[in-house]
Amino acid sequence: MSNGVPVLWLCGPPGVGKSSAAFEIFSRLARGGVRTAFIDLDQIGLCHPVDDEHRVRTAALGAVWPNHRAAGARCLILSGVVDTAEQARAYADAMPGADVTLCRLRVRADELRRRFVGRGWRPELVDRAVAAAEALDRTGFADLCVDTDGLTVPEVARTVRKRIGLRPAAAPEPTAPPAPRAGAAITTPTLWLCGATGVGKSTVGYEVFRQVIGEGVPAAYVDARQIGFLRPADGGRALMAANLAVLDAVFRQAGARCLIVSGEAGHPDGFTGLFAASALTVCRLDAGPGRLAERVLMRGRGDGPVVPGDELRGLPERELVEIARRAAAEAADAPDGAVRVGTDDRTPADAARAVRAAAGGWPRPRTP
Repeated sequence: MSNGVPVLWLCGPPGVGKSSAAFEIFSRLARGGVRTAFIDLDQIGLCHPVDDEHRVRTAALGAVWPNHRAAGARCLILSGVVDTAEQARAYADAMPGADVTLCRLRVRADELRRRFVGRGWRPELVDRAVAAAEALDRTGFADLCVDTDGLTVPEVARTVRKRIGLRPAAAPEPTAPPAPRAGAAITTPTLWLCGATGVGKSTVGYEVFRQVIGEGVPAAYVDARQIGFLRPADGGRALMAANLAVLDAVFRQAGARCLIVSGEAGHPDGFTGLFAASALTVCRLDAGPGRLAERVLMRGRGDGPVVPGDELRGLPERELVEIARRAAAEAADAPDGAVRVGTDDRTPADAARAVRAAAGGWPRPRTP
């Protein structure tokens, strides 16, 4: 193995379990004291419409890679779809100093169908996922393949680590987390959704994104929490802010005219300095204690789409109840100047429309 920073990339067809297994490996390394980063390519490439999604994701990966290295990452666990050897090389070239191992996960077609539908997200695409798996089986560009039939997520993680013998780089600890470059203020019109745990920030934020691009407005979406995974002693908001700044530049280059962000915390303190004064609109989502408790317990049971790093998933009910109680206490906290929208009796689509209306018809029409 070279002296580069090890990058373990789990790939495979949609629904095979890449993100879950990759996050499990990330968590195990971090618990063992290895300063490890995690990136899901889907989460840094949500920009539409674009001619080539892989080109945008490659640029996005190349933009955030230096921030994770500067923050002291000794290895990176990466999850995402790749279809050809040429695409894989382009991603690897975007990470100078990386030593990439590409591990393809595979599973029988009937099990892939079960897993894909079980995600609860766009089940109508299951046939496309099976076709993608069959196409990957005709390729040989991965460094190794791991069959996951009959294996739990922890078992997949253990099998992958045993097969590759991952050795983290001996990188020095940073003296400070990375900071956005001087003059890198975000001028893209940005809608920032904040609110208590379980209120629906990511769900509503993604629905706003879907509505905006459905109306023909090129847009990008970022879940702030998904761009700050670095443990132990993570970079926190500083790493998220650095990554958000460079991703905005990538998305603008790809044609995005607005940006939707789901906040990782109650409000965007620590991020507002990133934005030009007129660019940022903050919306606080609200829900009553009963609805917050219902949503927290639902996520704890694993209902709904699986999101990498959802720390509510699998927690004992007593802990979930306490988290819901704290979330209800957080609900009164709102940043100055934020618009507020209730989500109690609204579907995600209705809540997204209400958010946009409360924000003055966001995004307001602009001259191209």
